[in-house]
Formats: sequence, C-alpha cells, structure tokens
Amino acid sequence: MSWLPVELYKHGMVKIGEFKLSSGLTSPFYIDIRKLYSYPDLARRVVIELASRIPLDNIDVIAGVETAGIPLATYLSCITGKPLVYVRKEKKQHGTKSAVEGDVNGKRVVVVDDVVTTGASLLRAIQNVREEGGIPVYAVVVVDRNQGARELLKSNGVELISLTTALDIFRELYLKGFIDVETYLNITNYIKSFTKV
Repeated sequence: MSWLPVELYKHGMVKIGEFKLSSGLTSPFYIDIRKLYSYPDLARRVVIELASRIPLDNIDVIAGVETAGIPLATYLSCITGKPLVYVRKEKKQHGTKSAVEGDVNGKRVVVVDDVVTTGASLLRAIQNVREEGGIPVYAVVVVDRNQGARELLKSNGVELISLTTALDIFRELYLKGFIDVETYLNITNYIKSFTKV
C-alpha cells in the first residue's frame, strides 16, 4: 500500500502544521479523508482495497458513522452489495429517538469511519449499534492515527481494520522525499508518545 500515503499527501488529505482534533488533542498533522470523494477514481481505488480487507462473510450490514463515515460506508455498500445504515452522533429528539437509521437488530455489523484517533467516537457508535440490537464485529477506517483506538476497540470486543496508519504514512512520505527528517522525527515521536509501537 505504498501508493496510498503519497496519493493522500498529493491530494491535500495529509497536512502538516498544528491542528486541534475532535478528541481535544493538539496534533502536528491532520488527515482529512473527507476530500477523498472529490477524486472519484482515487475514492474507488481506496474503497475497493478497503472492501478486500473486510471479512464480508462475517457481516450483514455496513454502518457509516455521521458524518465522514457515511460516504465511505455508502461506497462500500455499493461495491459489496451489503445493506447500509448510518449512526448519528446523537439520538434524534423526535420520532423514534434512535441513533441508528436502518435495521441492525440481530445483524452482524461493520462500523465505518474515515479516520480514528483515540477510538472514543467509534466506540460511541458501536454502543449505539448494540443498543439497537446489532452485533458490531469490526470497525473499519482508512487511517488509524496510532493513538490508542485499536486497543480500546479490542477491549470492547471489536476488531479494527485500517488501510494504513499514521506511522506508515509518514514513513512513506519521508522515504520518498516528501518530508524532511526533522518533520518525520517530530511526527513519529508525537505518535509514539501514545502507543507502544
């Protein structure tokens, strides 16, 4: 998958600087997979690769997490033929007052988002799926930022599948000359402060 980091970087989806994340953390890089769908050929390539890593015989439903997980889950649903649902960040305050739109009751579910950092958002979505009677088996993302999500999800009975990790992205960018050694070491030291990698 050495092509993916370069494609993400060239298309402006990997940014270097100082960024505040939804987790509240400050980061020396930002990964913006929302831009992927502006490049349909690249999006299709990414989603086909991602679909090949999901044990499709073990799932019944694909659940996209609002908002960035919904287009990714939609692509996956179209490519795999698996039914699509989506998980709201918060339960509706009207109608059914559900956090899950679609039927997951008694079904094995793969929960889809674009990027995962600590895993807290994905875990909330997984818990919402469970409350609706679904059986979350896998969580799928394009990028794992290597900041504890894999361990958190595993401790809650869900396997994380990612196309790539932040460490892999910046290793490839460094090896191919897109970033200098100082930037590479700064970012990898930041990532490694969250993990035992």
